[in-house]
Amino acid sequence: MHRREFFSQSAAWLTATAALQLTGCQLKPALPETADWQQLRQGFKGQLLFPADPLFSRFAKAANSRFDAIQPALIARPVHASDVQLVLAFAWQFQLPLVGRCGGHNYAGYSSTQGVLLDFALMDQIELQGETAWIGAGAKLGDVYFQLSQQGRSIPAGSCVGVGISGLTLGGGMGMADRKYGLTCDALLEAELVTATGELLRCSAQQNSELFWGLRGGGGGQFGLVTRLKFHTFATAEVLSCHAYFQFEQALPVLNLWQHWSRQLPRELWSQAAFWWTDDQSKAPVLQIRVSSLGATKELQQQWATWLRRLPSQPFEQDVVLHDYVEYMLSDCAGLEMPQCKLPHQSEQGVLRRVAMAGSSDFFQGPLPKAGLDALLDAVQQRQQQGHGGGILLTLMGGAIRDLEHNDSAFAHRAADFCTQYLVSRPVGTTEQELQQADLWMGQMRRTMAPWSTGGAYLNYTDPLLSNWPQAYYADHYPRLQRLKKQYDPEGMLRFAQKIKED
Repeated sequence: MHRREFFSQSAAWLTATAALQLTGCQLKPALPETADWQQLRQGFKGQLLFPADPLFSRFAKAANSRFDAIQPALIARPVHASDVQLVLAFAWQFQLPLVGRCGGHNYAGYSSTQGVLLDFALMDQIELQGETAWIGAGAKLGDVYFQLSQQGRSIPAGSCVGVGISGLTLGGGMGMADRKYGLTCDALLEAELVTATGELLRCSAQQNSELFWGLRGGGGGQFGLVTRLKFHTFATAEVLSCHAYFQFEQALPVLNLWQHWSRQLPRELWSQAAFWWTDDQSKAPVLQIRVSSLGATKELQQQWATWLRRLPSQPFEQDVVLHDYVEYMLSDCAGLEMPQCKLPHQSEQGVLRRVAMAGSSDFFQGPLPKAGLDALLDAVQQRQQQGHGGGILLTLMGGAIRDLEHNDSAFAHRAADFCTQYLVSRPVGTTEQELQQADLWMGQMRRTMAPWSTGGAYLNYTDPLLSNWPQAYYADHYPRLQRLKKQYDPEGMLRFAQKIKED
């Protein structure tokens, strides 16, 4: 190392050490010294970024700009499982806080830290072998859809192209293909995991099967850090999408009809009802009904025509469009090259917009009665009239999601008919006070809808204000997950506010 480079690196190490000191953690036996940082640097095959590095500020940010003020002391971007083991050992030696990040969308900020940020973005390889695909933990959904579809294959997953495949899978994974092919975690065949104690394990139904059970719906960063995932893929098909938009005063009869009609749809069809509204008090919320299919276009056309005939009033706008599969899944990237189809912190060429987000959720088993619909609509109208924007999305479940039994995976909500997301998405720079107000509103929505909900909540819509989160996320699976936590992270190395507590 040249003299100038040495002094530059020494300054970076000192800055990182000072930042770690500010975390207030109990460190043992002491903070890392220059020799310790040098040793980490020499053994690490990926990219280590210190606060003085030019790219540090870009990659320190998560997708959710709400947590931009939380700056790591070190960003480690591994390229191999051995890098993950090395950083885990380093963090363990000095008892440094450490979190993993795949996409950075967590509503509660659990993929941000003042300690060591393990950013999996460089572990994004996607390899299709026949009908199965190995996918690196840091791959984003946009790349997954694009690369697999070049060979006519895909996996059931979500609609947000910047989401990381690992976090989505480990929390369950909902999307427009789940009624036909199951949740993302249902397509998982195998996972490679570095446990909190540094052991590299392969997990499947045949090997480390109990841990494999926990990885399918038990959440990311609880038992270790996943580095690769193996999925069963399905053959792609054209996507027929149907949309209808209704004035708010039409919402009660339309929503009531939709929830009864949609539960009878064949599993090839997916559907969602959504309310969207802005801060503008003069513009009433709009109800959007969506139905889409992978193939089965004639079936959807017939169902859609039947649905429209039964409506008490017609939509003010509707469209029916046949899409190529990859065009539909990458609709957020229209006009962009794939390197641009990412958030700025995910790629130097990424141009997608970051936002400040807050969210929560409910599950409903069976249609909402009139009292429940009235309560929902009253809450939407009240928030809009107060000048606060937001969204509520009711997504149809059932179909292939129920092909697995309740105890077949850690995902605890297979019996639900609908998952409802409460969402507030604001521009970068929105004040924390405004976002905390959004948190309170979503908590109030859960209380308002509690008489009709299951009490459950979707782990991937992490709600930091849930007081009963073990039961809401995991239901009766929580004791079994506690035993896994005790086995694979006995010292609680991987920790955050809603960490599974050892049994």
